[in-house]
Amino acid sequence: MKKVLFCIVLTAALVLPAMSLPAFALPGEVAVEVSTIDLLESWQELDGREVILRGEAVGDVMRRGDYAWITVNDDSYSREARLESGELRGGNSGIGVWLPTAEADKIEVLGRYGTAGDLVEVRGVFNAGCNEHGGDFDIHAHSLAVLDPGRDIPTSPDSSLYIAAVFSGIFLVATLTPLLRRRAQEMRSARALLRKEEEEQG
Repeated sequence: MKKVLFCIVLTAALVLPAMSLPAFALPGEVAVEVSTIDLLESWQELDGREVILRGEAVGDVMRRGDYAWITVNDDSYSREARLESGELRGGNSGIGVWLPTAEADKIEVLGRYGTAGDLVEVRGVFNAGCNEHGGDFDIHAHSLAVLDPGRDIPTSPDSSLYIAAVFSGIFLVATLTPLLRRRAQEMRSARALLRKEEEEQG
């Protein structure tokens, strides 16, 4: 009986502390391909899992010694910016990724206005509440691969739009000028009539 009780106590002493530890990726665990929407909707199931996220590297590389922060956006603008498509297609979504500086240095083009950043793939552990970084959502990545290099996006107006704007301006001026002249003439006539009435009364 004492031996059975000892086994129960020993098992509880080993299992309970392990249950309270934060989740971590198991060696050899198959990485799960995810989007930021997946991470937001299924954070409990994915917390501590090895994940693969693909998206556009945007903003800046914030180096912190041997490690760095990057932001990876995988929203509908990550491959075709609004400057190119000319339409709104939903909101922006991305996540902070903490990874070795040597991996972050593989990025050559970062997304911002007028530039589409490198399309990258990061692999690492997703944290729904990272104790190391203030309890935020993040991915601690161990590797980064550039899948498609970034590019410049033309920001100058389309020539057809420019020509249309010029003709619209000409049309507006041609339409308003006679109206303004007529209005000015009416005001002069009204002032002349007012002076005449004042003279007659005087």
